[in-house]
Amino acid sequence: MDLDQQNYPGGFFALMRRLETREAPFDDPLSVLPPPDVDLNALKAALVSCAPDMDSMPENRRHALRKQAILRAEFAGQPEIWALHAVCIAILRRRAAPPQARQLFLRIWSEQGDALARELPVRWMISAAATFADHGETIDQRLGGQGLMLLFDLIKLHDSERRQSGQKNSVGFPRTRGGSKPDDLGFGLEPYSLPSGDLDKNMLARLWRYAENDAVLRPLGTRMLQMVMNDPRSIFARIQRYKDRPASDER
Repeated sequence: MDLDQQNYPGGFFALMRRLETREAPFDDPLSVLPPPDVDLNALKAALVSCAPDMDSMPENRRHALRKQAILRAEFAGQPEIWALHAVCIAILRRRAAPPQARQLFLRIWSEQGDALARELPVRWMISAAATFADHGETIDQRLGGQGLMLLFDLIKLHDSERRQSGQKNSVGFPRTRGGSKPDDLGFGLEPYSLPSGDLDKNMLARLWRYAENDAVLRPLGTRMLQMVMNDPRSIFARIQRYKDRPASDER
């Protein structure tokens, strides 16, 4: 097939070039990292002050000081440890990240994971999961982080496209009887059985196991999965209305 006729023009060659560009290392990343033994309790208690003047930052957009300033502006008035956590993630997303960034990231989650999982904005939870996927110390951290990242990214992708229907994300599509035959799934996949399928249950249970198995990943993993369990606005909540249930459980 012609590369320009694929779903993504240029195919994986273009996708990989884009990714490699985004992974270019920051200049002087050590300039924004404290010592690995920094007092995390003090950073948790202190709040990010007013954002630095961007005019005083290096003009080079790849300089770590400029990225730090942007992140500190986002976290103004929030705990300093949130800003440091974000800086570590930003550095670890790039190639040739200094080991100190990984040490700090893992130490933050080891010592302050409960507080972070309870308070961080969701988008930074997803970023943390992606960082565990790439830089975790254990197989549970890496597999769990990868799974959590993909779970939330695909929920966002799926439910953002679904919004075009005009339906509320907390409301399932109406059941239909008769009419035209439903469209086939891509790749020749068999449709998921909405009344009796267990794909969703198995997926969530495996991710819960990874989180439960690792003390460092556990606060983040269990928090994210409880969100999936309790929020009525995702596909995981909506498909429950199609499940076969006892009459007393019908919604």
